[in-house]
Amino acid sequence: MGRPIRSEPYDLGAAIKSTAWKILTEEGVEAVALRAIARALNITAPAIYNYYPSREDLLKALVADADTDLGRYLTEAHTPHLADDPEIQFRVVCQAYRRWAMENPQRYQLFFTAGAAEEPVVSPTLKALIGILNTAQKSGSLKKEEQLVLPPGLSGLLTQWKSEFAVEEEYVLYLAFIVWSRLHGLIMNEIGKRYPPYIKDAGELFRLEVKTMIYQYIAA
Repeated sequence: MGRPIRSEPYDLGAAIKSTAWKILTEEGVEAVALRAIARALNITAPAIYNYYPSREDLLKALVADADTDLGRYLTEAHTPHLADDPEIQFRVVCQAYRRWAMENPQRYQLFFTAGAAEEPVVSPTLKALIGILNTAQKSGSLKKEEQLVLPPGLSGLLTQWKSEFAVEEEYVLYLAFIVWSRLHGLIMNEIGKRYPPYIKDAGELFRLEVKTMIYQYIAA
């Protein structure tokens, strides 16, 4: 009689997250519940508590995974263009950000779900934009509105973060956030189908906005 074949150890923690992602993708974040996951895995809900004591803990783990995946996606898109000028890098990262969001709409929206984020974080997209705009600033190709004066409170706060991102001017941090906010607004409108009827091509509108920001912020 042959020896029994040993199966690989069952990773319940991974199965819980995998099932949570499946529910999230198919039904939305509201449907992600520990009891629903337990039913899908044919286990008792208390068994999940050993890994995730609450739904909020599970959502935080999912956000961390999505954050890592987005960061990897942006890096793969951006890396081949590191030697290019900031304008090309800017366009590549912005378009990659939208592609990831369109391919993963439920994951994207999870970033902004109440209770999902453990604490304020700097997203991979914002980090990439800070790096690109900082490169533009160092090369002298970053445009700065001469009329713009940051309020003392905001300027002081940004100054504290300059060393964290190795930037020389707090304006770079401010501008990166403004750019990210504009991109995010367009993406959320597209995912939520909130565009007015005269906007027929959301992708074209996004490309136009990226082109506009390049014209506004990066010198040719």
